[in-house]
Amino acid sequence: MNKNDKTEFIAVMKSIGDIWTPEQVEDVYGKVTLEEAIADRKAALGHFFDIIGNVINKD
Repeated sequence: MNKNDKTEFIAVMKSIGDIWTPEQVEDVYGKVTLEEAIADRKAALGHFFDIIGNVINKD
């Protein structure tokens, strides 16, 4: 990812409440495309929210 991609990733994630630093983006997603990084992170967040929902709604 280039600098502009990292900035865009940070902005997209911030808009959904997921805060990142440029260094974190580089460490985790520096070798993939912006589109791949966003898709991967949104999928990870979806799994996380599913787990949280299951824990909260557990009978």
